[in-house]
Amino acid sequence: MQLQLIHGDYRAANILCADGRDGRVAAILDLEEARFDHPVAELARSAVMLGTLFRDWGPVSPQVRADFLAGYQSHRALGESELRWWDILVGWYLLGMIPPDPAQDATGWRAAAEEHLHDVAP
Repeated sequence: MQLQLIHGDYRAANILCADGRDGRVAAILDLEEARFDHPVAELARSAVMLGTLFRDWGPVSPQVRADFLAGYQSHRALGESELRWWDILVGWYLLGMIPPDPAQDATGWRAAAEEHLHDVAP
């Protein structure tokens, strides 16, 4: 796996779309987390974060993450080592979203992380 420049915070709140029906991306904002990293790290974080703007900042479903990965792979297939890291990284980013106080987890980050880890555990 080669390092490349990644955005680091690729999610709906940081994407501006052009006016019109085509939905073309006009700009990507908020480059403060840009860095050199593995593309699968950006992809996994994006799968966790991309739809949160539309879900009251809560997690997207496992199906949405799977569809996101499939859409990405229709343009660039992940390598074998990247695929091995996918579930680990998705789990890591889900765990990182759990608030320290369970009372503040109204959108269900803990449940989403537990579901993911249960589904991918050997």
